[in-house]
Amino acid sequence: MEAVGSAASIIAVIELSAKVASLCFQYSSAVKNAKSDVERLQGELERLTTTLQGAQRLLESPNGKRLQTSQGLRNGLIDCSSQLSELQSRLEKKLNPGSARKAMSRIGFRALKWPFESKEIDSIIKNLERYRDTLSAGLAVDGVTQVLDVGQTFVLSKLPTANDAAFDSHADEHDARCLPDTRVDLQREIITWADDPHGKCIFWLKGMAGTGKSTISRTVAQSFANKGVLGASFFFKRGERDRGNAALLFPTIASQLVVEEPAVAAHIRAAVDADPHVTDKPLEEQFDKLVLEPLGKLKGDPSRVKTFVLVLDALDECDRDRDIRLIISLLSKAKTLNSVQLRAFVTSRPELPIRLGFAKIAGDYHDLVLHEVAPLIIEHDIAAFLRSRLAEIRDDHNALYGGSKQELPLEWPGSEVVHTLVQMAVPLFIFAATVCRFIQESGYDPRQQLVQVLQYQSRIHQSEIDKLDATYRPVLDRLLVGSEAAKRSVVARFRAVVGSIVLLAEPLSIRSLAQLLDIPEDAVFHQLQPLHSVLRIPASADSESPVRTFHLSFRDFLVDPDKANKQEEYPFWVDDRETHEGLAVRCLELLSTEDRLKNNVCGLRLPGTHRSDINQKIIDTNLPPDVQYACRYWVYHWKESKCLLQDSDLVDQFLKRHLLHWLEALGLLGWISESISMVDDLLGLLDREGSDKVSTFLLDTKRVIRSHCSIIDIWPLQVHYSAIVFAPKQSVVRRTFRNQFPICLDLPPKVELDWDACIQTLEGHTNSVLSVAFSHDSKTLASASDDKTIKLWDAATGDCTATLEGHTDWVSSGTW
Repeated sequence: MEAVGSAASIIAVIELSAKVASLCFQYSSAVKNAKSDVERLQGELERLTTTLQGAQRLLESPNGKRLQTSQGLRNGLIDCSSQLSELQSRLEKKLNPGSARKAMSRIGFRALKWPFESKEIDSIIKNLERYRDTLSAGLAVDGVTQVLDVGQTFVLSKLPTANDAAFDSHADEHDARCLPDTRVDLQREIITWADDPHGKCIFWLKGMAGTGKSTISRTVAQSFANKGVLGASFFFKRGERDRGNAALLFPTIASQLVVEEPAVAAHIRAAVDADPHVTDKPLEEQFDKLVLEPLGKLKGDPSRVKTFVLVLDALDECDRDRDIRLIISLLSKAKTLNSVQLRAFVTSRPELPIRLGFAKIAGDYHDLVLHEVAPLIIEHDIAAFLRSRLAEIRDDHNALYGGSKQELPLEWPGSEVVHTLVQMAVPLFIFAATVCRFIQESGYDPRQQLVQVLQYQSRIHQSEIDKLDATYRPVLDRLLVGSEAAKRSVVARFRAVVGSIVLLAEPLSIRSLAQLLDIPEDAVFHQLQPLHSVLRIPASADSESPVRTFHLSFRDFLVDPDKANKQEEYPFWVDDRETHEGLAVRCLELLSTEDRLKNNVCGLRLPGTHRSDINQKIIDTNLPPDVQYACRYWVYHWKESKCLLQDSDLVDQFLKRHLLHWLEALGLLGWISESISMVDDLLGLLDREGSDKVSTFLLDTKRVIRSHCSIIDIWPLQVHYSAIVFAPKQSVVRRTFRNQFPICLDLPPKVELDWDACIQTLEGHTNSVLSVAFSHDSKTLASASDDKTIKLWDAATGDCTATLEGHTDWVSSGTW
């Protein structure tokens, strides 16, 4: 019984119940003195069978495997089965063929005696009723679960989420966890904090790059998941589109909460129903409506409050400092919940925005400095890691070369070497991890690889930067072979390919990277082959998997500005501004290539086609990943290059030829709202001299986008049919693209001569607005209203960034 699933167990019990019922029927026709007891038992068996059949149908339904209550009834089924088996045995004993049956045949079958007393039947029926009631209760709970599952499905379909953000995502499944017997005290402290009903609502684990924060995060997240208290996890990662910012943080957390706690689905659904655009609202509103308030509405046992832990790793890799500080402030609101215990485990480098954020919630968090953990403990843990990984490397190597001269001895590499590596590494776990990947690289002798690593021990001093040198120099220095001309060629290719990889706004596959850089795929693939210890590289050039860095510290090492004047010592140093400029230029060249961007690039039949009705495969075919990347990030790279804009330069030429095509593409990809901030970034790069024309064009572009952004977002082709056609006659953009008016418009509509005073309408207050005021830098607008709130608006995009509530009456002014 224990070896089969609950559905199979129920089937077995149903069959057993049927056998017992059949035996009872035989007795009912043969005995007179116990007819009432037989009928009572038959009736209970019928009721039990009906309940069991209902359980069978529920467990065999599409969602049956997810019905945890019924799945947990196996012990009850075992007891029920035992009771029925005993009944079967005693009933059959009187009916078994043999001498007993022969004797009965001589005196008549009606002489058969019922084997139970009435008191026994009372007890048996009571037991069967108890099993049936327990099973019925489980079915009732799981019936509700079925309903909740519908709510879960709805909510999950409405919440946009960040790919691979969870601790157990497929993309990061091979990332390290803490080895047994390492980080023991730290893990115990974290688990104790989460369980403590009087503990702080945030645990901040801070540490310098490479000290193992993410490894600890994954490990404790798994521990919380095993205990059933993990609410959600979000692992930030710079250079990953959805994980490098906070835009999808709270929708992602909410979607995970729905899976972990189905009862919260109804409350999140209510929030989405009340405001379908809640995921586009300011972070504070998202957190309140999708996380805080739904959890606050959960009801449970007051004597045993349920715990939910949120794990947020690498918060410093979120790209906006203001978002970082706001997230910390929002997480501190967990202390206001009474119905549940919400905790947040946060890791980061101790950078300024993080420190400022925590300074504002002093008293609401517990912190620990990872690199200040006792050196002996760090040494112990790094030594355990190295011994384990080097033993794996030895065993894998000997599996291939066992019995030959290349076989490694069982004592390799020896305790002294391990001790030396530990001293080189402390306190950086990233050193140990990178060195092991380097030693294990395919095609190299582990002994020779280890010798190369040990050559760098004399270069290590007290600086962590020196330790990063020892981490990455062995990997890079071995690339420098051959003549001086050959070495210069190696460095140039490295900077072009790897320099671009570490500075991309989001990772690309080898194929897409090759298209973007205009380099053959095979050349990119072969350039990356010696770098498996520092980059995650797909097995083949045509793989769609992206190339990723193992750790952000590799990027930090390559672009370190202190190495700019030491290029003889650091030949692989990457000039980030120069690389960003090269990427920006390549993006624009790619987008300017014939047919990459054009009017109606997806070949849609109707200009009124809704974006949601366009098959994503059609979009991806006509706008492949490299083109999508260029559309979204060319402005980012130009901004990071700090190159100024001038009339008739590359940017000016691109916009005056492809502005409408670019906006259409952004509309198709769902990114049109980002174009306003992109134009603002370009306006901030204008050269004071020689940029009058491009300045005028950009200002007019901004007004065109603001006027039609929502339309283009829904119907992308309307950039050609509405945005330009209905722009004022004096609009520079309209005049520039006058010859691209749709052919169907023989007589363009009458329009105003110039833009009116209204640039944009900001909507959100539910009553009269009594006053407005700008911040000192003119980037934020505050509006005070009769609805008892003050709203803060992004002056560039018109987005509401915060709603300040708490006033008991109307607000007549909002000054800075």
